[in-house]
Amino acid sequence: MAEIVLGIGTSHSPMLGQSAEQWPEQAKYDLRNQELAFAPSGNVLTYEQALAVADPIHATLATQERFNVQHAATQAAIGRMIEAFANAKPDVVVAISDDQDELFFEDNMPTFSVYWGDSIPIIPRAARPGSNPKAAFYSWGYGEELVLPTHGALGRHIIEHMIANDFDVSHFNYIKDNYGGQVTRRYPREDGGEQAVRTTEPRPMGLPHGHAFVVRRIQENRPVPMVPIFQNTCYPPNQPTPSRCFAFGQAIREAIESWDSVERVAVVASGGLSHFTLDEETDRMLLDGLEKDDAETLSSIPRHRLHSAASEMLNWVTLGGVMHENDLNYELIDYVPVTRTPAGTGGGWGFAQWTQT
Repeated sequence: MAEIVLGIGTSHSPMLGQSAEQWPEQAKYDLRNQELAFAPSGNVLTYEQALAVADPIHATLATQERFNVQHAATQAAIGRMIEAFANAKPDVVVAISDDQDELFFEDNMPTFSVYWGDSIPIIPRAARPGSNPKAAFYSWGYGEELVLPTHGALGRHIIEHMIANDFDVSHFNYIKDNYGGQVTRRYPREDGGEQAVRTTEPRPMGLPHGHAFVVRRIQENRPVPMVPIFQNTCYPPNQPTPSRCFAFGQAIREAIESWDSVERVAVVASGGLSHFTLDEETDRMLLDGLEKDDAETLSSIPRHRLHSAASEMLNWVTLGGVMHENDLNYELIDYVPVTRTPAGTGGGWGFAQWTQT
C-alpha cells in the first residue's frame, strides 16, 4: 500500500511572496476590503468601523521594524518546509486547499471536489487593477507558467473511496479555456447591511493559488505529480463543518493507505491561518489541537470564528484528520501573528510539519 511520509501545513498569503518593504503596500487593500470579519463575534466591519473601535496597541504593532523581523521568520519557516519536502522524496503530493473565485462560482460550488486529470496548467496571476507593479501585489509566490503533472490514478482512487464511505465528493478531470462568474459574500454584519458581491469576468485560469503556492514555494517549481483536493471553506451556505473536515481527512488517509501502490505520499494543507483580520486565540486553539492530536478540539473550532478567509483553517483541520494517530513526528515550525494596520487587520501565518524520525 502507499505510505504517507510527510505532512505540511502552510499559510499562503501574498505577503509570503513579497519583501518586507512591500507589506505596507499590501496593507492598503484592507482599506476597501469588504470581508474583514473580526473576532470574537465574526461580524464583518468596514475598515472605518473597525478603526473606530480598535485597540490602540494595533498601531504600535504595524511598523516596518516589526515587519522586517516577521518577514525573516516566515521565510526561514518556508525554508524548513522546502528542506523537509526534499528529504522526504515523495512520489506524489495530495494538496488540500480552497478556491476563491478561481474555478468555482455560484453556478457550481461543491463542498468537496477532487481533480483527477493527468495534468493542469499553472497560469501566473495578473496584478490587481490599478496596483503599483513594483509593490502592490506580488504574484510570484502563486506560480510561474508550467504544466503541472497530476496523478489521475490516485485522484480517482480517492474519489471512489470517498463515495464508498459516504462522502459525496464532486470531481473534474480537465480545465476549460475560461472561468468566471459571481460569488456573494454572505457573512454576518452588525448593521445588517448588504452582502458584498464579486463578479469575475471570464479569463484563462489554471491551478488555483492555494495549490499553486505549494508548487512554487514548497517544491520550488520542481513539482512531483499532485492530486488537488478542494474544500469550499469560504462561501456559505455549503461550507463543511470542522467535524466534517476532520472526518474527511481521516477518509483521505484511509484512501491513500488502501491504494495498491508502493509510492510515497506527502499531504499538504495550504491556507490560513486567521485573516484578513488577526484572531490569535483561534489560531492557537487550532495549533494546540494539532500538537496534542486532539480530535475533539479540531472538530469543534467555533464556526463563527471561521468567516471570510479565516475559514482556511479548515484545510488544516482536514490535515489534522489525515495525520491523526500516525507515526510521524509533529513540529510547529513557527507561528507569526502579523498586525498590518491600526484597525487590527492582518493574519496569523502558520507553518507546521509531520516528518519521519
